[in-house]
Amino acid sequence: MFANYLIGLREGLEATLVVSILVAYLVQTGRRDRLTPVWAGVAAAVLLSVAVGAMLTFTSARLSFEQQEVFGGVTSIIAVGFVTWMIFWMRRTARGMRADLDGKMAAAIEVGTLALLATAFLAVAREGLETALFFWSAAQASSSATEPLIGFLLGIATAVTLGWLLYRRAITLNLHRFFTWTGAGLVLVAAGVLAYGVHDLQEAGVLPGLNTLAFDVSAQVPADSWYGALLKGIFNFSPQTTVLEAIVWLAYVLIVMPAFLWGPEILAFLRRNSTQGASAATILLLLVLGGCGGESGKSGGITVAASDKECEVDPGKLPAGTHIVTVENKGSKVTEVYVYAVGDRIMGEVENVTPGVTRDFKVTLTPGAYEVACKPGMVGDGIRKPLEVTGKVVARSENEQLAEGVASYRRYVLGQAEELREETEKFTGALRAGDTEKAKQLYTEARQHYERIEPIAESFTDLDVKIDIREGGNPEGTAWTGFHRIEKELWKNDDVKAAARFADRLEADIAELEKTLETTKITPEQLANGARQLMDEVATGKITGEEERYSHTDLDDFLANLEGAEVAYSSLRPVVAERDPKLAKRVSAQFENVEEKLLEHRSGDRFLTYDKLTKAQIRELAGAVDGLSEPLSQVSAVVLR
Repeated sequence: MFANYLIGLREGLEATLVVSILVAYLVQTGRRDRLTPVWAGVAAAVLLSVAVGAMLTFTSARLSFEQQEVFGGVTSIIAVGFVTWMIFWMRRTARGMRADLDGKMAAAIEVGTLALLATAFLAVAREGLETALFFWSAAQASSSATEPLIGFLLGIATAVTLGWLLYRRAITLNLHRFFTWTGAGLVLVAAGVLAYGVHDLQEAGVLPGLNTLAFDVSAQVPADSWYGALLKGIFNFSPQTTVLEAIVWLAYVLIVMPAFLWGPEILAFLRRNSTQGASAATILLLLVLGGCGGESGKSGGITVAASDKECEVDPGKLPAGTHIVTVENKGSKVTEVYVYAVGDRIMGEVENVTPGVTRDFKVTLTPGAYEVACKPGMVGDGIRKPLEVTGKVVARSENEQLAEGVASYRRYVLGQAEELREETEKFTGALRAGDTEKAKQLYTEARQHYERIEPIAESFTDLDVKIDIREGGNPEGTAWTGFHRIEKELWKNDDVKAAARFADRLEADIAELEKTLETTKITPEQLANGARQLMDEVATGKITGEEERYSHTDLDDFLANLEGAEVAYSSLRPVVAERDPKLAKRVSAQFENVEEKLLEHRSGDRFLTYDKLTKAQIRELAGAVDGLSEPLSQVSAVVLR
């Protein structure tokens, strides 16, 4: 809060002084009739500043996670550039500000009303735009949306009060000294914003070094402690700081602070010691390069251009690590893109990419041979291109909590697979008995076990197609079978005998899945990504009503996906809570929020069918899912750092 108070105080006082000087000039020269255009210009400048702040917020909210990180990082760096220029400019011109503005106002009076309005607008707008940009960037580093705004408004209120008192000559203020000390404070604030911007770019994969820490004092300075929050609020201090963040923060402070406080003396010293200055700059450059390099498994990017007949992958060879796969659909059909390991095990995917749309996803790859598959129309094996991953896996010390979480989740998956087989046998028994109503009830109960473990189960593509493919999604030349084939016969055609014809096939496929899962190894990457994938499944299938298009039991599937995601995340929660307690709290809170919103549509043990939901209710559920998906997407990076 203090950092934002300082921003509001300093920037607000600059703007207030500008306005008071303009008003005082008109009053003292007997031109009160010209005050209206001045106040109109001030109001327009304030509205523009607020609009810019709203635009920054609105723009970032519409971007994907990676795009938000790039947007926030670049904006923070630009804001630091503006504020650095501003503090030097104000320190240099504070003494002559009144004379400069008086001269501009005198010229504007001669020109006319429009010139007066423009003079006031431009004088205040510069301060307002700088304030909006820097405040937005500083607020992004805070975990709370309220505290930065309160601190900023308190700073503005203090500035307006000081400006009014100065105008009324109730107090005197040494502006040069005021702007010197507040400027020094803003140097530290700006250094924190700059470091945060670098961290954003590291999270987006633009800059390397996300997992190379300069220090980790989260045990000594917990982020949720009062002193941790204080350090974060004032200096944007992070208990887990990367090498590159530390270098950038230190370099900015060591260069800007002395230049701000002792500028002329520093320049004279550098002229006398040019050789030593060049050596220091060289050492600093080497430190920065050292912080940027030397990390295995660093983030990179893969671009996939998918069309109806092509699947272009760039690059086709890359180092092991976590990569962002950016998919652009250049075709005329809805497509999906998969990254397959040997045996068609899905390492990452994105579904329902409509023509002209670009979407991305993260995938963690170890050295080996992979394939990228584009599936126009979302059917068949797709157009496949090879992908080679080189290098060595980043060595990590054994983490007992993580190993225990993976083992626990594996037991859960096997337990759900067993229950899936047993409930499916009850369901198919009702089909064979010709009991339509009982079969409809058991359909939902059997499917929930599959939905809970869907990220693991659907990694076996051939079985997933047989068990869970929707109408029209089966490969050409193959029969459509599975749950949804039976669903159509029960609900649309009301033909239980026709549905029973697919009972044997479903039982056999479920039994094969259970057997396959018994020998399947589950990795921390799958566990971390699985929770997010389940919520993506909700967003692309359940919220849209596409999954259960005949039975409309989408909300039952929704709940099963949510439960499975929460179990997957719970297996990792101790690790996440230890490494990023703030993220752990956010994820837990969002899980509770989604469940609360979902259960509003449940009466007893049954949900409303999807066709009974209003558009407003669907939008509310979709918003809750988006609120959970965003922090869940960060879990993988925390666990695998």
